[in-house]
Amino acid sequence: MSGSVANRGRQSVAYNTSKSALLQLCRNLAAEWGPNSIRVNTISPGYVRTSLVSEKLDSDPEMSKRWSHGNPLGRIDEVPCDVKRWNAPPRQSVGEDEMPINPGPPPAKSKIGVNAILNHNTETMDRHTTSIFSEFSLEGKTAVVTGGNRGLGLEMALAYVEAGAHVYVIDLPSEPGEEFRQVAEHCKLMDRQIEYISADVTNQDEMNEAMPYILEHSNTGTLDVCVACAGILQTYSALDYPIDKFRQMLEVNTTGVFITAQAAARVMHQQEDVKCSIILIASMSGTVVNRDQQWTAYNTSKAAVLQLGRNLAAEWGPMNIRVNTISPGYIRTNMVSGLLDSNPEMFRRWSDGNPLGRIGRPEELRGVATWLASNASSFCNGADIIVSGGHTIW
Repeated sequence: MSGSVANRGRQSVAYNTSKSALLQLCRNLAAEWGPNSIRVNTISPGYVRTSLVSEKLDSDPEMSKRWSHGNPLGRIDEVPCDVKRWNAPPRQSVGEDEMPINPGPPPAKSKIGVNAILNHNTETMDRHTTSIFSEFSLEGKTAVVTGGNRGLGLEMALAYVEAGAHVYVIDLPSEPGEEFRQVAEHCKLMDRQIEYISADVTNQDEMNEAMPYILEHSNTGTLDVCVACAGILQTYSALDYPIDKFRQMLEVNTTGVFITAQAAARVMHQQEDVKCSIILIASMSGTVVNRDQQWTAYNTSKAAVLQLGRNLAAEWGPMNIRVNTISPGYIRTNMVSGLLDSNPEMFRRWSDGNPLGRIGRPEELRGVATWLASNASSFCNGADIIVSGGHTIW
């Protein structure tokens, strides 16, 4: 994270500069190598209590206090990163007594990752409990997805069902559509549950009734995950944009997202010892302007969702409620397909304007959405994950 922000109270100019350089290096490599089917991304960890960092924190409790208090979750990460081995070239060996820095005591005990191996008897460990895949499981969780009658919302809802969650979908139609019905039948074959609730995300009373209902009737007796995906798209010239349509866009795409998150959080924060995740669906259009598209209101509404997510993450983090956003790029949903089929030139421009040479598929959001909903992302809060194939790096 030091490549994007300055570390308060730390004299780490060279380190931070080098990390910022890595971010720009990644963007350039992604642009150059994307056409060769090579994806390049960066991971920016925050304050993580590795063995190296432990020594500094143990010798300076005030620093540990500042780092923890400066985080919406009220802590730093205790889980060390996994390290891949590689065959280094021959070099002069260094004895343990010649190491220039004492790595300090190991991080606090954990049942995950390297700590699980260091602090437990590996011969008696259950291989399933130590598998990385178990961290992505949603078994024992209940999730709600708004705008899940079709499109990206339904895609994410199905992913959650497959990951083990009891899923509720909220959408405006009084009855679910054919796509949802087929998915629900498929879920029955897996002995899983996905249920439909008709409600208006812009109606605070309806959403405040829906969330407690879900909590009461869920198989788990909890509300763990909420995805605010309901949204609309309109095309008008900014000079001629009808003000009622502009207001409608903000009402659904921004206010509706807040009402959804608020209703979920009101239930979540009353649950003891339940770690919850709220995911707001924004768009790359909240960060960049779409060339040749008259989407002024849409882009404005999605930019608001990004800032909304950061503020909710800061306020609700101490309540064990993480809030993050996902910003999809150009994705070929059924709604977009009609637009592209009638305008092949637009499809060509969108594809040519992407380092991967194509637009995305709805199922390519499943992994990110499941990760943010699961315990695997336990220290990810207030982040925006752009899933655009690199469209925003140009």
